Amino acid sequence: MRVLVLLPDFVVPAERGFRVRLLSQLRAIDSIPAVESITVLSMSEVAVSDELRRSLDSHVPKVRSEPVVRRLLRIRRSFTAFQAVVGARILRGEPYLIATNESGEFRRLVREHLRRSSFDIVYFGLLGMMGYLEDVRALAPRARTVLEQHNVEWQIFDRLASSYRTPFRQVVRLEARALRRFEQRALSAVDAVIAISDDDARHFRELARVESVVVPPFVEAAPRRIESCSEPSIGYIGHLGWQPNVYGLDWFCKSVWPLVRSRIPDARLTIAGPGLERTTDGRLVIPAGWQVPGVTTLGFVDQLETLYAKIVAMVAPVVGGSGVRMKLLEAMSAGIPTVTTSDGAAGLAIANGREVLVADSPGEFAESVVRVLEDRALRDDLRLAGYEYLAARHSLAVARKAIEIAFGIPRHPSG
Repeated sequence: MRVLVLLPDFVVPAERGFRVRLLSQLRAIDSIPAVESITVLSMSEVAVSDELRRSLDSHVPKVRSEPVVRRLLRIRRSFTAFQAVVGARILRGEPYLIATNESGEFRRLVREHLRRSSFDIVYFGLLGMMGYLEDVRALAPRARTVLEQHNVEWQIFDRLASSYRTPFRQVVRLEARALRRFEQRALSAVDAVIAISDDDARHFRELARVESVVVPPFVEAAPRRIESCSEPSIGYIGHLGWQPNVYGLDWFCKSVWPLVRSRIPDARLTIAGPGLERTTDGRLVIPAGWQVPGVTTLGFVDQLETLYAKIVAMVAPVVGGSGVRMKLLEAMSAGIPTVTTSDGAAGLAIANGREVLVADSPGEFAESVVRVLEDRALRDDLRLAGYEYLAARHSLAVARKAIEIAFGIPRHPSG
């Protein structure tokens, strides 16, 4: 079985949630005995070196990653990108998410591979790649098409609309409606849909009357952590340019953090992750709301273990969205207890006080942060429960079996 994978971004380095998820999917596909090869075609806003591509190929043995196509920058950073997206929106009716993934060069690359090789599976990594379905249907009509859906995408735009002022609020809401229509068609157009959680599978069923295969993220367990930090220090890790993350951090720094500091004056928060812009002299452009006492913003951190060693817990103040918060699973793997919201815990079979602490109001969230900072025994219990949860629900074997169902691979009676 030969698999062609189309991705809107290169998955290495895996320093943001959807890259972590897609890399885990590639590793799970690689583990399927029936799969002979995995050809990866991807795009990226930044140049990807041959060395970085080879690191993926060596990490996932059956993968052969082709040279990465440069994609449009986000419209906030490029007037050319803005013109192209607006043109696609007006002329072809494509939603923003699809238009930003349109590339003549990438389309030629897809067509070239479909003409040159025979593929049994074409795997669309994220909804943004569905603009290339027509090429797949025309050139590989017998290939099984599989769409990986990380989120209910239109709902993210719909929920974010309220954070914008008029007239942008109306624009974002119109975009959400257009994306909803596209998402509905896309879910119905493929042979199989992969959802990341039972909640998302239910949303897809309600939206398009399709049944999804739930493939839980494969998260490899790290060595068991022995806590070494004795300071009241917590961390946040996420893509700092993604609007839902920005919204959550704004809320936390404004409404929660002052309450924590009133109880623990020497408490510290370290914010890390890619996505922030830099000035011409290289300084990070840090949002004003995060520039408060006790908070340090590092930006991208090459080795997360250096951060983990200096904190005793994580916070994941997620507001809105869907899917599964990869940051929670990664924190469990690293042995770092986490305080999150109900939205952050959604999609995972975890419980408040067992694997994580869950709170939604500023006062309750602050109280949970104080508890986890002051109670070593609580942290140990959360850490152990996290390890057990990953082993039971997010192992390679669990992910592989689910992907085999999505690929239509017959199961052996004893399998």
